[in-house]
Amino acid sequence: MSETTTRSEPRDVAFALLRMTAQGEAAHHAAGGEGLPPADMEMYRVLTAALETWQRLGTLRPHGLMLIEWLATEWAGYRTQILGQNHGRFDSWLGQFGDEVSLSQRHPHPAGPTCVELLTVVAAAQSEDRPQERAARLAVPFLAYLRPDAELEDVRELALSFALWAGHDLSTLMQHDAGRITGYTEARAR
Repeated sequence: MSETTTRSEPRDVAFALLRMTAQGEAAHHAAGGEGLPPADMEMYRVLTAALETWQRLGTLRPHGLMLIEWLATEWAGYRTQILGQNHGRFDSWLGQFGDEVSLSQRHPHPAGPTCVELLTVVAAAQSEDRPQERAARLAVPFLAYLRPDAELEDVRELALSFALWAGHDLSTLMQHDAGRITGYTEARAR
């Protein structure tokens, strides 16, 4: 059992997911792979173990929301860096990305549009916002997405979507260097 599954704080889980996803992207890139890297079943197991622990403890909703907030916040930061710290370009990208996600996810319960809504809340947050207000703005779309009979699966879908998108951008920022990715995520997780 990994440290992440025994110490399943949302921040720890978020950075473990980001590290695993970005390193998978880096390895795929180094091997000359095209398109998406293969599915990372270890990342899936780590996430599922944390979610099952939170569900057993009765904390799936609050811990799941904190996990999603960490992932969305990190991704907003990565994407802003990729776009040259230009918030206008970020807003434009977010609108285009949101449109693409909405058009591509046509199944009955897509996670993508909810992720875009959550990312929009994170991106719009101001430094003077009170944490309780931001949490409330995040909780509305998060809780609306959760189905009573499938909360664990729904939180997992949101977290996987964010981890895959953010991990790709983190790997790009770190120039697909596994050592830099590990150093960054370990430093951020402290």
